[in-house]
Amino acid sequence: MNQKIKFLLLFIVLFIAAEYFNEFNKNRLINRELSSVLNQLKTNFDIVNETDKLDAESINAFISNDEKVLTLLSQAVNVNEAKKNLLRQELYKYLDRQYREIRKRGILQVQFVLSNNVSFLRLHKPDKYGDDLTGVRYTFEYVNKMHKPISGFEQGRVVHGFRNVFPLFQEGKYICAYEISFSSESVQSTLTKVNKLYTHFLVNRHVFDAKRYKRSESSLQYKTSIESDNYMLLQMESVQPRYLKYLQKNIIQKHKAYIEKHMNRCESFSLYQQLGKSVKVVSFLPIKDVKSKKTAAYLVSYTDNYNITSILYNSKLITGVLFIGLFLLVYLFYLQFISKKVLKETAQEQQKLLELFDKGDIALFRWRNDINWSVEYVSNNVSSLTGYFKKEFLSGKIEYSDLIDEEDLKNALHELAEAFEKNLDILKHKPYQIFTKNKTKKWVEQTTLFIRDKEGDVTHFLGYLIDISKRKKLEIELQKLNENLKQEIDKRTNEILQKDKMLQEQAKLAAMGEMVGAIAHQWRQPLNSLNINIQNLDDDYEEGLIDEQFIDDFIAKQTQTINFMSKTIDDFRNFFRVDKIKHEFSIKQSIENTLSLVNAQLTSHNIQTSLQGEDFMLNGVGSEFQQVILNIISNAKDAIVQNHREYGKIDIELKEKQIIISDNAGGIPQDIISRIFEPYFTTKEQGMGTGVGLYMSKIIIEQNMGGRLHVSNTKEGAEFIIDFKKSV
Repeated sequence: MNQKIKFLLLFIVLFIAAEYFNEFNKNRLINRELSSVLNQLKTNFDIVNETDKLDAESINAFISNDEKVLTLLSQAVNVNEAKKNLLRQELYKYLDRQYREIRKRGILQVQFVLSNNVSFLRLHKPDKYGDDLTGVRYTFEYVNKMHKPISGFEQGRVVHGFRNVFPLFQEGKYICAYEISFSSESVQSTLTKVNKLYTHFLVNRHVFDAKRYKRSESSLQYKTSIESDNYMLLQMESVQPRYLKYLQKNIIQKHKAYIEKHMNRCESFSLYQQLGKSVKVVSFLPIKDVKSKKTAAYLVSYTDNYNITSILYNSKLITGVLFIGLFLLVYLFYLQFISKKVLKETAQEQQKLLELFDKGDIALFRWRNDINWSVEYVSNNVSSLTGYFKKEFLSGKIEYSDLIDEEDLKNALHELAEAFEKNLDILKHKPYQIFTKNKTKKWVEQTTLFIRDKEGDVTHFLGYLIDISKRKKLEIELQKLNENLKQEIDKRTNEILQKDKMLQEQAKLAAMGEMVGAIAHQWRQPLNSLNINIQNLDDDYEEGLIDEQFIDDFIAKQTQTINFMSKTIDDFRNFFRVDKIKHEFSIKQSIENTLSLVNAQLTSHNIQTSLQGEDFMLNGVGSEFQQVILNIISNAKDAIVQNHREYGKIDIELKEKQIIISDNAGGIPQDIISRIFEPYFTTKEQGMGTGVGLYMSKIIIEQNMGGRLHVSNTKEGAEFIIDFKKSV
């Protein structure tokens, strides 16, 4: 009992000492991180401020070299008020447009002040002028006196800002001073957008002119800050009241005294507060007044800090590790006094562990590192796995390597050789087969642990074997099922492909039927003309009208008719050519070619067609596209004839990579419009339609050409839209 108390006291003393150094290191790292966050805030603020100054200097370069501005201001120095008003209005009109542009860059105000410190023109408040800024705006007094530029934070009568005041000269003669000021809102906005910082801008309430402040609109823009009663918070859209209450309750109130202490000293500082699993760092950066060099405002940032979160976590982790480590260390010392008892208990526990293998399904082996994998230890349940008893392995009567399939033994030895090369400590073999005592085969899975001597050489293997024969059998059956499933899928896929091929052939034959009818109409008139002209030859011969000129004219006229009929055959042949090579073709030309084939047929039914819009090129099989146009026009023609329209019309419009085909046939009934693209669906009488034309049209447009085909009803009829916006 006395020894235990001594070791317990030793543990407590060591832990307290280690925890002291751990806490010291934690605070050191946190303070370094807080300093880093504060320096980063100052750097970001300086960058924004310097960027604004450069912006102001670029504007100054424009204004200080604008002769009209300089002339108007120079004239305003020694003139009466009436003349000053005219010059002021002219200057305002001249600069107003430029001022409205630079306002977008976060500029608060632009003001011109004469050399007597009297305001001449405020571009942000053109109706407010003539007030003496002596004693109010130090920056104007400085520039009017020293004729040098100055910049810095300054509070005016009502509004504060980051002032950039420049002198203006004309031909070396000093005229006046003017300012380009940036608001604190623009600084905060830039920090938010560029650096992802959430900030508060606090202004010391003592820099305000109390009477003017209460009378101004700014009283609505400021409220007492949550950080200090001596500072006013500039309210912005990003400053939400609920979030302010959250910050005040969970951070500020917990550090109120610390904050007041450092703000009263006008110091820059940072603090942190853990909120659940995250840490919020609050940094206070003092802003000095340009004249007094005293703190007139604070820029306060609230940021999530994952480094401090990590430091706190690591500190807790180190505390835990120290506790466990020291406890284990002391415990090991303690074990030296009771080693014999512990060793005995350990041996008993190991024996119980080995007994678990004897009672389970996993066989445990210990082999020597030799060619035969000689067995030094094996669990009793090896007989259920191999059919051989434990003593047969231990006596050397049975070598384990004799049980392994010859090819699998080679693979296992190869795996061992690779493991040696890679200096592995544990190896999981690929499943292999063993022969049991009754000559049956079993699949086993072996995991081997390498036991090394002091020199690192492997002396023994400790491993366990699991019988996976049932699992292997199931895997083989599953593989066969997968192969059968693949064959069935291939079979079904071929059937679908054959079906689609048959549908394509049916659609082609249907289109060919339409074209034959169109050619019949196309040829009827020229054939009649040939017949009449040939019949009239007898009469012309009897009347003596046939001479050489007559023969030439007759041949030319009939040749023209025959060429027209020949062109119809060429168009028909091109329409149904089997060439499937994609190429760029004109949409408008393809539609015109299709219309030329069916125009006579449409005219015979008193159907007019029109084609309008801008042409565009498409990459695809031109004959397939013409087949789609023919299918849609043929359906429109059939609907017009079926509904007995006296005057039919089919309008085709090319618009923004779309082909819009509309008719006046009365439209498609709503109960079937969603089905018209289904295969074998038709509303025509038996034998009048196959039901594959529109189905194949949709396949051609959407699968072959990458477009989209859809239909809707208009007031007069149906409207088919072929959309190639995405594909083109």
